[in-house]
Amino acid sequence: MFRSGLFCLAALSLTACGPTLPRHGGGGSEPEISCLTQPGCSFDQSPVRVLNEPVRLPNRAYTFFPVAQPLNFVDAKGNQWVAPARTLTDGASIPKIFVSIVGEPTSPEYINAAAVHDAYCGIGNEKGAMFHRADWQDVHLMFYDGLIVGGTDPTRAKIMFAAVWLGGPRWPDGGGGGVVSTQGAEVIAPDNHAHALSPVPEARLQEAMRQSIRHINRNDPNMPELVDYLWWLQREMLREVARSDDRDSGEYEYESDGYAYEDSYTPEPDPTPDTEAGLPDVSPDGTGTVTDTGSLDVAL
Repeated sequence: MFRSGLFCLAALSLTACGPTLPRHGGGGSEPEISCLTQPGCSFDQSPVRVLNEPVRLPNRAYTFFPVAQPLNFVDAKGNQWVAPARTLTDGASIPKIFVSIVGEPTSPEYINAAAVHDAYCGIGNEKGAMFHRADWQDVHLMFYDGLIVGGTDPTRAKIMFAAVWLGGPRWPDGGGGGVVSTQGAEVIAPDNHAHALSPVPEARLQEAMRQSIRHINRNDPNMPELVDYLWWLQREMLREVARSDDRDSGEYEYESDGYAYEDSYTPEPDPTPDTEAGLPDVSPDGTGTVTDTGSLDVAL
């Protein structure tokens, strides 16, 4: 199985091409081009198969397994993505700080998207052929597309996308930078990784996730609108940090990240959190088992 997986090197040409949505806001008025609205999205070699070779990584809560053979994915714009053989995946783990809010998504419809996502930014895959071979925004959008193709409810897919966008890996456009795990703290804390939210306190990020869940449930935004909302949340959180620094130091030093946001974008006022505010209407539930003859049956 492993030797046949070496042929995945030919998949180097399958790296993703252009971005799906605008980088820094202003996309809300655009039509959605995603696997929810466009035909032609697909995985091959599906469902993903893993080898009976459990891997434990230091300070990580989950057990990883290597992908048995390349898993290819075509998204809504025809971009091609690949999880090469031996990609380590732990299933669709979400950023640790959001587990208490979103829950642990473990259903079978998540695992293909998670494996390809791991190939591009997952812990343990730093030396992989596809690691950071696309910009972080596009990799997270690909994760959403993969969830939709896998059969994930669209509302749940948007919630999981928001969790990865706010708390998942980021790296400078064009690759490079440090390794960031969705299971915990940064392995290498890069000072320059793009649009860093590291100055934002964990409690504020958790509240931002709750805000996002309420926004998704109440407004059912399309993906350009949701990305705009998440950029707006980021801008507001960084401004809050700057104001806090100003109060502590007596100086005001808010630095823009150098990109133009749509300042005219103003979401509806977010009400005071209530009894349902912290929970998605569609919550992750159940556990799934991936079965393959000759490979490990593993509950993710």
